[in-house]
Amino acid sequence: MIGEIVVCGSLNMDLVARVSALPRPGETVAGHGLQRLPGGKGLNQAVAAARMGARVAMIGARGADDDGDTLVGLLAQEGVDTHHVLKRDVGSSGAPAMHTGLAQVMVADDGENAIIVHGGANATLTPDEACAALASVAASPATSAAAAATIAVAQLEVPPATVAAFFEAARARGMRTLLNTAPAVPGTAHLLALADIVVLNETELAHYTIVDSAALAAVPTLIVTLGAQGARVVTAAGTTHHPAPSVRVVDTTGAGDCFCGVLAAMLARGLDLDAAVSRAVAAASLAVTRVGAAPSMPRAAELT
Repeated sequence: MIGEIVVCGSLNMDLVARVSALPRPGETVAGHGLQRLPGGKGLNQAVAAARMGARVAMIGARGADDDGDTLVGLLAQEGVDTHHVLKRDVGSSGAPAMHTGLAQVMVADDGENAIIVHGGANATLTPDEACAALASVAASPATSAAAAATIAVAQLEVPPATVAAFFEAARARGMRTLLNTAPAVPGTAHLLALADIVVLNETELAHYTIVDSAALAAVPTLIVTLGAQGARVVTAAGTTHHPAPSVRVVDTTGAGDCFCGVLAAMLARGLDLDAAVSRAVAAASLAVTRVGAAPSMPRAAELT
């Protein structure tokens, strides 16, 4: 185990349809494959980090349904601590109080995708729940020895107020905070000030540049993922570019999550920023050669 990483984020079941090309507005296309695969940005990043050998704890919420059981089971198989994935039990009517998150994913033959996310239980995770879970993880005897290497990771598929409280509590404990601004959500620019590292793609960069360029410029470490072109790192010391290897793209779903999870794991291992980013680019480049999000995350031995 190379360090303690706490991920606060979403768990989704991905309903993945393969199509020859993504449909244009108003167009109907025929699918040639349909799968149910584990996903959600939080789950994907937790799995990516765990497969690198990091000790990972997951904070999130799930429904009282089969999808929730499946996702928690997968995390447990990967060695992720799931004690703080909260189950939203059935209500008085006997129906689930809230379903587990669901994503409808279309993947074209060229690897590009289009995704609709139904937040479900992810949207119910409260600031108090996230902070209590973080305190419990930090207090565990199993994690105390790795306190100096602890990294808090979050995305934007859970409520922004929950992410803010999670990061504030993490910083109070001396933890390093990593924010993946995916998806770009209106009213979340204030979260940039709570992050030591921000990872975003070009679309998200454009959003926050328009919304609050000053907050974006103040981020200590800004990493822009560039797809096939790799990643660009911006710090006070300057800008560096990390190219990606040329690969045959099968499915880009989860590539950014792979990048973030591996980046966190490499930083927890003690690699410097440039080395960690290079490893994350290599991992994401491997992930896009496979189908699915969480299932595509590479293992440490594949990057040697």
